[in-house]
Amino acid sequence: MRFHLVLAALAPFLAGVAVPKSHAAERPGHVILFVIDGLSYKAWDKLEIPTLRKMAKEGAVVEKDYLSPPAHPRTGAYADLHTCSIPNPIMMAGTLFITKQTSYLHQSFPMTTTAFVVNSTAYPTLAAGYGHVYQRNGPDSESVQAALDMMRRIQPRFMRIHLQNTGSAGSECLSTDRDVAWRGNIWAEGSPYRLAAERADSLLGVLIAGLRQMGVDDDCTILVVGDHGQDDGGWHPLQLPDGAITTMTLWGKGIRKGVRIPYAEHIDIVPTLCSVAQVPVPQTTQGQVIAGALESGPGFEVARSRTVKELNEQLGVYNKSIIAVAYAIDRLPETKQGRYYSRLDGAKQDFYDIGRFTEWPKFRNLEELYVNNRDALARLQRLRADVDKISK
Repeated sequence: MRFHLVLAALAPFLAGVAVPKSHAAERPGHVILFVIDGLSYKAWDKLEIPTLRKMAKEGAVVEKDYLSPPAHPRTGAYADLHTCSIPNPIMMAGTLFITKQTSYLHQSFPMTTTAFVVNSTAYPTLAAGYGHVYQRNGPDSESVQAALDMMRRIQPRFMRIHLQNTGSAGSECLSTDRDVAWRGNIWAEGSPYRLAAERADSLLGVLIAGLRQMGVDDDCTILVVGDHGQDDGGWHPLQLPDGAITTMTLWGKGIRKGVRIPYAEHIDIVPTLCSVAQVPVPQTTQGQVIAGALESGPGFEVARSRTVKELNEQLGVYNKSIIAVAYAIDRLPETKQGRYYSRLDGAKQDFYDIGRFTEWPKFRNLEELYVNNRDALARLQRLRADVDKISK
């Protein structure tokens, strides 16, 4: 894992702490996190998204935002914590270490000034602690109208708006049995995913127009992001990398104009919005401020580690290695298999994959998790070499 030396003057950004008011832009009255479920980072090249393109010119774009594989355990320790996919609490907490003690972004604001709006009933645990909640199955348009209604009535300082339909449309592309061009291709003409994503972009425009009509658009900061990414074939299978990459657009008060940033991580959303809003960063946050996107930042991309991307690469290597080693052992004479299967079982116990997500907090930090998994992968490679040697 590569780490970079950074000028001491940039330490407040890299530490993920709010910028002191004397050096910060004026605080926005409203911070909005606008989530388009399953938004692919390839949307910029594939879709007609005029609202996002306009926001990109007037704000900042993170081309690739990396997150943990979008697993959705429905039983076990994680299901006791959350009812939604793993990247959602990561996004709201700014950490890969989710426990019962984890703090979330909305808790940095007075409870009565927070709102959560989503057209799905899958997020009751994530909605806990908000002052105002709209959570109901239906079309994306109803969420946007509910959000505008909340802005008129209660004028929340922080609001999360989650549009669910794009992710559901990606699932339809993967699972349909119909003989259509978009079966297994979310980018095909007329695909449900394409239509839903472009509709979400249009509804984002409706939201901004509504804010302008209320006279508060100039007092807003909006961050648009996917909760996770999308595979070209649809949905987000854990074995494929694109489900763990989305894109991000930052726009409005306090955001630098015309900036393109190649890399950020889901855990950076919380410290970035806390910096903009000038509120305390949750103590459990691991991310860093996306300083290059902020008017109060240095005006250039800050060198950084790429921990989440590297952890994801480890997970991919691990999944392939387990299959390859098991196949090689199975080709040995039965009298020799037991010893090597035992070593394989030991290697599995040493590696912390996404299935052991709730055990990740046993490590002191992400670096320690990375080093542990690196060493476990090295043991797997030695096992494969030993098996190959005796099979010749």
